[in-house]
Amino acid sequence: MKAPAAPRLDAALFDANYGAMSFLDRFRKKPANQLLEPGDHSLRQNLVNLILGILTDKDGRIHAEDAISAAATVVGERCIDAAGDFALRDHEFTPGSRVFSTKVNKLICGDVAEGGVNRIPKDSIVGMLRSRLDARVYTDADFPALSDLFKYYAAYVGTAADWGKVPLSVGEAHLPFIPPLRVGYETRVRVDEILHSIRDDKPRCLRIATESLAEILTMVASAIDHKVALTLAIETINGMSKTASMTIKAMQPDRAGSSA
Repeated sequence: MKAPAAPRLDAALFDANYGAMSFLDRFRKKPANQLLEPGDHSLRQNLVNLILGILTDKDGRIHAEDAISAAATVVGERCIDAAGDFALRDHEFTPGSRVFSTKVNKLICGDVAEGGVNRIPKDSIVGMLRSRLDARVYTDADFPALSDLFKYYAAYVGTAADWGKVPLSVGEAHLPFIPPLRVGYETRVRVDEILHSIRDDKPRCLRIATESLAEILTMVASAIDHKVALTLAIETINGMSKTASMTIKAMQPDRAGSSA
């Protein structure tokens, strides 16, 4: 079955009703890349190509923080899908509101927040990142302490000025330009199309998305501090997997108008 066309965000409607910053035109207008045949490697590469394609500017440059944030947002949304606490694409929560989940913590780190990263299960998101990344480049010391990361999220969650974003401790110089809530909404159908052949295998979809993030992290390793990169990635995954996603229903004019 052919996947539906990707939804397009009405920037004026979104900004008027939800207060989001202006989005990059190239993100909205970039045509979809040609897809490779299904298979884990091909699916992973298609996700990487999607991220690079929407973020590369006319001079062929990519903002490392946006590449990490976008790839981590895809992981966060697949984490929502795998956890099953609410429907990623159609729910009654207010988009951007926080939805705490113990299931998500298990997916992120096996619910092991204390101790070194070597204690985290290999089949968790953090464990998969550690396994996929070159230990000579991204060392165990570069991984953030998850107990501190979860505490930071809980302390800063719900700040009105941060709607559409996630709490990030990496400092202003390393903040992504594009709000992850918007990234998730505008890439979702295209990500669904890439993963269509395995859509019912939620853990596999999550694993492939995580491996794609690891590949993005490898690509940008020379352009960003490694501890900053991993902190940005894992804080974005944690934040987006506990954030009510933007949906097509929520973007309908009558729905948006009634919440103004």
